[in-house]
Amino acid sequence: MKKVNDIYDAIREWFQAKKITSGLTQSEARPVRTTFYTQLSMLAIPTLLVVSIYFNEPPETHTFSFIHYFLLIIPLLFAFYLLRLRYYNLSAVITLVAVNYHLLALTMSQADDPAPLGFLVTSILSFLMISKKFNTVRVVISILPLGLFLFSQYYYKVLGGDAIFGPPRWVVPAEYLMPPLVLLCVLFVLIIYQFVKAVDLAEAKLTEEHKKSEQLLLNILPEEIAQELKEKGVSEPRVHRSATVCFTDFKGFTQIAETLSPTELVAELDRCFSYFDSVMERHNLEKLKTIGDSYMFAGSIPESNRTHAVDCVMAALEIQAFMNQMKEIKANQGLPYWELRLGIHSGDLIAGVIGEKKFAYDVWSDTVNTASRCESSGIPGRINISGTTYELVKDFFECEYRGAVPAKNKGEIEMYFVNGLLADLRRAGEDRIPNEEFRKRYNQL
Repeated sequence: MKKVNDIYDAIREWFQAKKITSGLTQSEARPVRTTFYTQLSMLAIPTLLVVSIYFNEPPETHTFSFIHYFLLIIPLLFAFYLLRLRYYNLSAVITLVAVNYHLLALTMSQADDPAPLGFLVTSILSFLMISKKFNTVRVVISILPLGLFLFSQYYYKVLGGDAIFGPPRWVVPAEYLMPPLVLLCVLFVLIIYQFVKAVDLAEAKLTEEHKKSEQLLLNILPEEIAQELKEKGVSEPRVHRSATVCFTDFKGFTQIAETLSPTELVAELDRCFSYFDSVMERHNLEKLKTIGDSYMFAGSIPESNRTHAVDCVMAALEIQAFMNQMKEIKANQGLPYWELRLGIHSGDLIAGVIGEKKFAYDVWSDTVNTASRCESSGIPGRINISGTTYELVKDFFECEYRGAVPAKNKGEIEMYFVNGLLADLRRAGEDRIPNEEFRKRYNQL
């Protein structure tokens, strides 16, 4: 039974052209599938009709029919090969040219053959098979078969012209036949064009809205967690055996906030936190949340790594440099300024998504509490790290031992101030800009 199901699944995937369309969006895959189904149909239908042609058509037509059968099949097989190589639009164009040529050959052979009606179908297929990026090609290949359709009707039904295997059985005046046919073709193209244009526009808007919603989701959750939620509806909490957590907090926030309007306060916080966000991206860190004037981030989540402690300290140095620059600018202008405390601790933690509405990606463990105590036990303008973090970063940064510092509900914690990169790991005259030796040591972690 399993083998039967496997065969069924394989056939279904083949007919759905999953391998050919893998990695494409729905709007990109649709013309590819249409091309595939057109090729499949035009390979199957003439092949099935070969026997009927042999027994039902006059013998003098057989050679002509079989020659043009192969002139259809060969380019179709080549177009299918191009489709598998993902030359989608080239495959579509070759397919349409081959089909239109075959219809023209049938039209030339029999004056009363219904083949010209196929030109009406291929004029539609050009819009459905060729990407909207090549709109001019779509319009040209749509108009061409309509021109062949009108010419064949005029030549046979009005002029009474001979086909290869005989004349038409009836003719009519041009003023009776041609006006409605021309009007039909014009309306045909306009209606199809407007319909496809409306679909393209709707898909473009949906794609744009989808990108916005995806970006909004990624601003809330890590990409890996967001993908898991979309696929499964839930995200399992994960234990990270080694991670680093950092808290920041502004000194004198309440006093300075009282001197600012709400708009000025929010703008000031936004300026600082937006810069912090950019630092997170540069150092492969995950922003977790802001609580009032506190900013929390972590390293080694959602994907574990061995550089998390160094990454967090490098980010802290950059953040502190930014705040020092802001302090200098505001002090020169006689404006109040914020000073920042940073506390960092490393250890194990649990990370996951909580809640069903307005959910958030968060972390829990004693590591988080200790990092918070490192921040509150720090000094404005300095980066305060625990002894655990120090052991992970001591080969990269110059640290100043503070001793065992009392921390609320945690007893005494060994703490250090980070003064900058080690002398042999930084550029000359720069405390926080790494050199090539730093990169080598970093890559060995």
